[in-house]
Formats: sequence, C-alpha cells, structure tokens
Amino acid sequence: MGSASSSSSCFQPNYGDFYLSSAHSNIDARYDVIVIGSGYGGSIAASRAARAGKKVCVLEKGREWRPGDFPETELNSAKEVQMTFHGNKTVGDPTSLFDFVISPDVAVLQGCGLGGTSLINANVALDCDPRVFQDEVWPKTLREDLETMNNTDKKRALDMLQPTVYPEKFPELPKMSRMAKAAAHIADIESLDATKIFKRTPLLVNFNDKEKNSAGIPQPACISCGNCCGGCNTGAKNTLNMNYLPDAKAHGAKIFTQVEVRGVVKDPVSDGWRVHYVHHLRKQKSFKVKEQIVRANVVILGAGALGSTDILLKSQALGLELSPNLGKRFTTNGDAVGFSYNGESVVRHVGKPLVKIRKKPHKAPGPCVTSIIDMREQEGKTVDQCFVLEDGTPPSSTSLPYNIVIRFLESGKDTTSGDVQKTGRHVIGKGMKNTIAFLAVGHDSAAGELQLDEETDRVWVNYPNIGESENFERVRSTMEHATTSLKGTFIPNPYWAGLAAKMRDTKGIVTVHPLGGCGMGETGAGGVVTHAGQVFVGDSSEVHQGLYVLDGSVMPRSLGINPCLTISMVAERGMRLMAEERGWSIDFESSKVLDLESTRARPGIRFTERLGGQMTIGDKTGPCEAILTIESEDVEQMLNEDETHQARVHGNLTCEILSSCPLTVSNGYFTMFSLSEDKVQSREMTYTLNLTSAEGAVYYLKGHKLIHKDSAFEIGKKDTTRLEISVYKGESEDGDEIGKAKLQIRGGDIVKKLSTIEVTHASGKLERLKWKTKFCTFFMGNMWQIYGAFTSGCTPFDPTAPPREKRPLKLNGTEAKVYPIETEDGVELYLTRYQGGPKGPVMLVHGMGVSSKIFSLDTVDTNLVEFLFAEGYDVWLLEWRASIMLPSANEKTTIDLCAEYDVPAGVKKILAVTNQKNIQILAHCAGAAITCASILAGKLHGKVRNLIISQSGFINVPTRLNWFKAHLKLPQILYGIGVEGLTAYTDSEQNWMGKILDQFFEGTADVTTAFDQHCDNHVCHRITFLYGLLYEHCNFNSATHETLHEMFGYGDAKLLKHFALCFAKEHLVNDEGKDTYLPDFKKGLKSQEYKDKIAFMDIPIQFCSGEKNKAFDQASTARALQRVAEAHPGQNYERFVVPDYGHIDCIMGKNAATDVFPYFLRFLDKYAEG
Repeated sequence: MGSASSSSSCFQPNYGDFYLSSAHSNIDARYDVIVIGSGYGGSIAASRAARAGKKVCVLEKGREWRPGDFPETELNSAKEVQMTFHGNKTVGDPTSLFDFVISPDVAVLQGCGLGGTSLINANVALDCDPRVFQDEVWPKTLREDLETMNNTDKKRALDMLQPTVYPEKFPELPKMSRMAKAAAHIADIESLDATKIFKRTPLLVNFNDKEKNSAGIPQPACISCGNCCGGCNTGAKNTLNMNYLPDAKAHGAKIFTQVEVRGVVKDPVSDGWRVHYVHHLRKQKSFKVKEQIVRANVVILGAGALGSTDILLKSQALGLELSPNLGKRFTTNGDAVGFSYNGESVVRHVGKPLVKIRKKPHKAPGPCVTSIIDMREQEGKTVDQCFVLEDGTPPSSTSLPYNIVIRFLESGKDTTSGDVQKTGRHVIGKGMKNTIAFLAVGHDSAAGELQLDEETDRVWVNYPNIGESENFERVRSTMEHATTSLKGTFIPNPYWAGLAAKMRDTKGIVTVHPLGGCGMGETGAGGVVTHAGQVFVGDSSEVHQGLYVLDGSVMPRSLGINPCLTISMVAERGMRLMAEERGWSIDFESSKVLDLESTRARPGIRFTERLGGQMTIGDKTGPCEAILTIESEDVEQMLNEDETHQARVHGNLTCEILSSCPLTVSNGYFTMFSLSEDKVQSREMTYTLNLTSAEGAVYYLKGHKLIHKDSAFEIGKKDTTRLEISVYKGESEDGDEIGKAKLQIRGGDIVKKLSTIEVTHASGKLERLKWKTKFCTFFMGNMWQIYGAFTSGCTPFDPTAPPREKRPLKLNGTEAKVYPIETEDGVELYLTRYQGGPKGPVMLVHGMGVSSKIFSLDTVDTNLVEFLFAEGYDVWLLEWRASIMLPSANEKTTIDLCAEYDVPAGVKKILAVTNQKNIQILAHCAGAAITCASILAGKLHGKVRNLIISQSGFINVPTRLNWFKAHLKLPQILYGIGVEGLTAYTDSEQNWMGKILDQFFEGTADVTTAFDQHCDNHVCHRITFLYGLLYEHCNFNSATHETLHEMFGYGDAKLLKHFALCFAKEHLVNDEGKDTYLPDFKKGLKSQEYKDKIAFMDIPIQFCSGEKNKAFDQASTARALQRVAEAHPGQNYERFVVPDYGHIDCIMGKNAATDVFPYFLRFLDKYAEG
C-alpha cells in the first residue's frame, strides 16, 4: 500500500459565500421547463434542458447545503430531522435535511436539500446485475435500447459524476481488511472465489485536490472522515451540487430552494402546465403559507420515489387523469443492515468531526462505503435471490445513539465463547471500537404501494409483511457468517429483529433506496410512465404532452444495488429521447463552467408583511389581503448605494372579486423612503408587482405608502402601515385601471412582521446581528428625520445603543400563537397565547404607554410569562388599544371605550378558543382600571373567575406629583392646545428642541425624585414626567434600564386627561367626570344604585401595591379592599404590599420572580381550575 495520507491535504476551498440558489422573488411567471426536485434525475434534467438553451427553473423543497454547513454532532443533527408518522403527524421543519417517513412495515430515510439524497448517501456507483433489465416488467423499447443506455448515456453520467475506487496509495483502512476476511470466510461456505466477490467500490468521491472540477467548482481530496451519510463538510464528495447543478446554473438555469410543489395541472390558457407551490422560509412562517403558481411548457418531476408519487397523487386529486397504477410497484430495493459488534480487531466504527480528523488523520475511518462482498454471481440463484454486502461507517452525528442501541438496547448472538478479552472490552465500553456495520442491497417483490395519508398530507408506504421475505433472512445469515469470521457478536437490524421490531411485533424494513411508485409500463394499464418517462393519461397509451418523471420512482422493480448510477443512466436516456422528440439540440460539447463570482452571495435582508382591506372593482367591493415577502440580496447596496433603496417582492394577493384563487406575485419591486415625486418634503414606500391568476389573467399592481408629517405630534405609524394600491390590466400601468384598494397592516401583524426580519447569507451570528442592526438603524433614522421628537411607541431603536441579541423565551420549545381580534367599534387588537398547561386561562392586561412586553421582557432571568408558563398556566397577553405596539395607540381614546370594547373582546376570544366558561385576569395599572370599569359596567358578569389588581383599579388615589398635575389640569391643557399625546422615547440624535425638552424633563425628574433615583437616562426622565416615578432604580438591572426605549412609548393625551379626572375624584369616573361606574360613591351601600354596581365585584380579588409606589398611593388598593369587603363580607379578598418596590417594578423588576410573582401564583392556584 502506498504511504500517501488521505488527510494530508492542505487545500480547503472556502464555500462560505457559494450559493447556487436564488431568492424567491426572482421566480418568473413562466418557464420553458420546470424541474421539480434536485436528486439525480432532477439535476440531470436541469443540466440537459439548460444545455439545450431552454429557460429552466428548478424547484427544490429542501434548503441549500454547502460544505461546512452539515451537522457533525448529535444535537445539531437532531435539529435537522423531520419525521412523518403514518396516521399521526409530521415532527420537525419540512426543509430539514434528514427526512424520515415512518410507516407500519417500512421506514424510509431520504435527503431533503439541494442535491436530494446525494447529500447523505454513501456515494456508491455500481452497475446493476444485467439480469435486472432482462425482466419483462421493463418496457420493451427500453430493453431494446440497453446498448445505447449502457454506453452513450452511461458515459455522459460517468463524465459528470466521476466515480473512482478508494486509491491503493491511500492508507489501508481497518474495515476493508475486515471485509476481505469476511469475504474469504463466506467464500469458503458458499464455494465461491474470494478474490471475485471482494471488491473495492466505485465511489462518487474526489481523491485528488482540484482547483476546478469539470463544472468549475474547486474540490479538495477526501480526508476519509467517514461522514458521507451525514453530509460532506470538505467538498470532496461528488454530490449533485458539485457537478450537474452548477452545470445547469452555468447554462442559465435558475434554482430555487425551500419551495414545495403541491400539484401539477394542465394550464387552461395554454398547451403547457401550471405548477402549484408553497414557500418554506423558516423565519417567514408567522403568516400562513398560501399556494402560488408558475407555468411552463414542460414539467419534469425528479423529486424521488416518494416525492414524485406524492405530487402526482395530489395532482390526481386536482383532476389530472393518471394511471390506476400510480403509487404501486414500490420497492425497498432489498435494503438491510446488521452489525458485527466487539470483534477481535479495531475497525474505527464511526465518522469523525473535521476538527478531530485533522488533529489525528491516522484515525480516519475512511469513506462510508469502500468495499463490497458481491453475492450476485452465485450459481443456481436467481437475480432476485442475490445481493451485495457493503461495509458502512455511520456519521459522527449518530455516534451516541449508535453506541446506546448496539451496546445497551440490543442483545445479539455471540459467535465466540469464553473470550475474556472480548467480555472486558464490552464491560469498559471499548467494544464499539471493534464494531463494523454491514449494509446490504438486494431485492424484494416490489409489491408495496405509496398512498396519501390524510393526516399528514404526505405519502406513506403500504407494504404488509415485507420483512417476512426470504431474501432478508438470506442476507441476515450471510451477515452472521461475516460476523463469525470477525469473532464478533452479531446484531441484526433492530427495526427488523431487535427491540424495535419486538415492541411493534413487526419485522420492519428501513430503506435508504426507495424506488417505484411511478413505474414504467407499456401503457397506463401496466405502468404510470412510458419508457422515456412520459406520463400516461389514465390506463391508455396516450401521454400527457410535456409532463415527465425522471427519477427513482420510474423503476418498476428493485435494482439490487445502490441505485444512483442506474437512475442517472435512465435520466440521461430520458433527456436524450425528450430532446429528440421535441426537436431540441443538447450541447453536450459545451465546456462552459460556472462563473464562481456569480455564486458569491452577499448578506441580504428579508421580511414579510400582511396587509388587509377592501378592494373596489367597478360596482363590486370585496375583501383583499396581500402577503408579501420583501427581500434584498445585498442589504449593503440597498441601504448605502441605491438611492431608492430597492428590494424585490414575492408573495400573493387574495381578492375573490379579482380571482377565485390567490394571485401570484412576480417581477415585484419595493422601494423604501424614496423621494416622492408628488408631494414636497415627503418620502414613499412603493410597490410595483405583476399578478398572475390561476385563470391566466395578468395584472399590474402599483401601490405606495406616503411618509409625510401632517401634524406636530404625528409619529408615522399610520403612514408605514397603510398601503393605497391601484390595479391595471396587463403587465404595466399602461393598461386600463380596473380597481383600487386601501390596505393596512393590522395590529397583531405588526409584531409578526418584526419577527420575520432576517439577514440572509450571513457568515455567522455576528454578521447577522450587524446587518440587522444597520437595517433597523436606517429605518428608524429615516423615521426620525421625518417625524421628529414625538416618535412612534413601537419599539424604537436607539442608534447609540450597542446591538443586542434578545434571548428566546424559556417556553420548552412551545411557540406563541397570535390571535387578531376586532372590537365592536372596529379597532384591531390582538392576543398572544403561551400555552404552558391546563391551568387558567389567565389574561394579563398591561398599563398605559407600554405594551404586553412588560410581561415578557427578555432582560430579566424570569419574566411573568415564563413564570406562569412554567407553573402550567395557559397565559394570554391582551394588547388593548393603548398598547404602543398598535396603530390605535395614536388614536384618541378613553377608559370608557377600553372598558366597553377592549376587555370584553379579549375575554370573549379566550373563552371561544379555550371552550372555558370563565377566565382569570391579572391587570396592571391602567389595565386594572379598564378591567374594573368593564366589570362594574356589567360587561364581564360571570366570565371572571378571579382577579388580581396591581397598583390601581376602581379607586385611584394619586401621589403628590400626580395630584398636582391633576389639579393643575396639565393633561387638559395639553389636549386643549392640540397636543394629542406624548412619548417617552428619545435618543442621542435629537434636534435642538428635543434636547431642550430632554433637559426640562431631566430637571423635572431631579426636582420630583429623591437623589438616589437620579440617572442619566433621558427616557427614564420622560417616564417620570409623564407618570411619576414608576420604579425603584435598585429593582431594575442595567439591561432593563438601558432598554426602556423598547418598553415605553406614546401616551394619548385624551386618555391621560381621563385618568386625571379619576385622580381628582380618587375613583373611577367616566370621561365627563360623572360617577357612572359607582353611582352615589359617597353614599356607598346606602345607595341601591351603588349596591347594584358593586355587586359585580363579588368575585375573588387580590390587590397588590408597591410600598414605594410614586404613581398611585397605597391607599388606592387599601380603600378598594375596604369597599368590596364591606359589600361582600363572605367573599375572598386579599391584599399585599411589596416592601421596597415601586409601581411597575412589581412586574418588571429583576427579582420580581422571587419577591412578587409567588403571591400572584398562590392566589391564581386557588382558582386555577374553572
């Protein structure tokens, strides 16, 4: 053997910014050819169609994986698993790399990503046994064309895939010598020639450094890490994104990932096809995905046995006439696995992460498969009785579960006896180092059927008793013989004969080579496609012109070998015949390679928004909704170089008076803060889109958001959430205008929109954070320039603050659910649900000038949402109309309106969703006031189980500062002179007037607070001016204090005026100062009207006050307790005062989870069950 090391290469290309796929906004409305899937068949189809000069689009469900992206640890690998359980559900993201489909008798593992299963296969490129193609199940025309396929088509595939065996000059691998020994033992038993059955395997692996391969991609030599089936992180593996796919891109094909095709139907307006698809962008899932369409003359399915069959079954449900054989003749390809555990020699049993293999290259296990024991030439055995046995190296990401299963969960058959050393290795845990995995590929009867599962909306495998087939027992026996030669303990496939099989009482089969489902036939009566992959119409010999399948699904039987080479040959043949039939000329001689600069991606930005409203077309008016994803592939260029700050747009528009189905956006453009041509000192956000309907109609949409300051205290929220659009016939505004609409982002969708902001193609977390910060700085900077001092309360960005990455909430993986609600007076609110368990439900109601973020802030160790969630509560946060997260925060309002509409609407929605009779409520400050007002008005009678009132309620005793402001009638004065509201937000980029106001607010705060409460935070000073000192500074940590601009914002002057009236009367009154909530307040129980009202408070109530509350005097809760206790002496009322706490620090304090929340919990637990 040579002395060269497979791990000695220093050549390692940087694939960090190498991308073949394009942004979804680049998807055109029509193509010559659409290829669905990017496995061997799909990639070959894309390459050959592009070389024929066709406009080609590739749609791949999975993500793009580049060398360096693949998980090498168990934890990271687990995040990239999706599992579909028949009759149950799918777990994991639909774009995750490892796609398991679990059926009663068969489990399938397939790769999901650009390149399909080539990303995680074992790279084996072996020819079929020639007898396989003698089976008459293959169409006669194909059998008569075998010479051309085995020469011309095979050569083309080999030229691209470039298989080679593990080089003789490379270090000898222990597992190869073990396989050679096993081959010799089996040869003796079966009377075979060991030198003929033991073979090095042709692998789709590069063993020499290449500055550029045949497709123009740099590739290093294999370092034998063994992680082929977990994903190659060096780039040495000849996956399809190293050859056919870059070749397709070099010749003009456009590639799109994270696009799932849901069906293919005939296009009613042309001779072509309409492809229905949905996007799977992980960060954009806040909005429900709707189907979009793209058209083509030719559609080629290359999504694999399960994928292509799935799409055709769904297409059949849409009305496409297909063969009754669709889904049938599925085969596992005879896949089997077994293990020789704890043999006499070290094998290097599992793959190694790159960092380890580079430190210890002599420990390299080798590629996943390097040799086979070929059992296909046994005399007297039919082709279906034959198989090959391969060595196998599981990837490093499976090391822990592999060890656990083999060492602890399975008890195999020891082929030796009395071996003390072997027992010792097992006891101390070193037996795994002497373990080799056997992979077998053979045959089965191809009697399985792929069927659509109504529960999961995916295909499953119906193949009863497949594990009882004789060939699997034959394979097991041979594996046991091999284990005997290695003096190991034989462990058969756990899913077939181990613990998993016993628990399920089924001999299950795991296959990584699923074939069939769209099998070839002479007509539709015997198959689904022709010998060339054309799809039959029903059971006839007629075909659907322009619809093809070219992948493993067309195999009408098992192949008995790793199928990638055979699939490639069949696909090359199919494209050759397609070109002949359609008059194409495929340029096989082209030496054009991919320009790597065209693949260099720069950091981009992407976000999604939903806008809703009414569209008017002629005399018809109807609902209209647009879900638009805005993305720039170069955020630096967008922000700094392009004066219009342009980005692309994709998505859909739903409007039934325009089309019965959602219209698909294409050729969409968006500009941000571009100068308005129509209005002085104004900027615009503009939208120009082409819309295509399912019926084939084309429209042009032009819309704009006018960003202009119309009054002194406008903050811009309306302008940035309202879109006026016009719709024209045709592809430009030269066509006739047919409709107009005014659309708006609803309150609940603002938070969703913010959650979708993501930086694409960043090299890491720091770069993502950098560009997200720059984007937000740009946006808020422009808003500041336009709207000045009185800015939006919607989480402003402080340009001087260092970027911070917010921690995720501690919710055990549970995702928040947002429920938009509309009040009876037409205001958009929303509820956010955190379902921690069966207790409750409990609704949290925030105060004024803030939002529900006070309950879920990430700057403390445990916030109130996390605290209650951990205790098993179903927690709901109500954003009522004064929430700074809602556009309605800028509208005039009163306690009366909030009590009449907002709180009842929130309670009603929670009761409807949870099917409960009543709920628990925890309300703070102004939220407590509006909740009490709603109860006293009779709006919540019988719907509140118990109530916690924090700081305020129906008794409002002001502190000295707030008493002074109330009697001075400062809110009334501000409102009277036209000041509609004030904001607590400010930043370091203030203009001169803003800086003067900051000094005034600082002086006011210094005069009205103790010295130990002074600070240099201007936002803090404004808060104190507006509401009084809301917290003891010692109860806030630095992170909370430094991010007050995120928590506090705009306060409506009219609402402040109403609270001032309540302060003056020291109890709830209506906005005219009248005692409508507690009539005859001074008379109390002597008044029947008073008794009738306070009767509504006959519910368990807990009152909470901070000892040092400077906004509401402690007497507020003390007097309230006295009032309800006098009225209902038998009811449960409690009150507690928190020592050394102020007002809102009882909710947001750094230690509130230990000092305050337990009081809330004890009271909630008393009534947790409805």
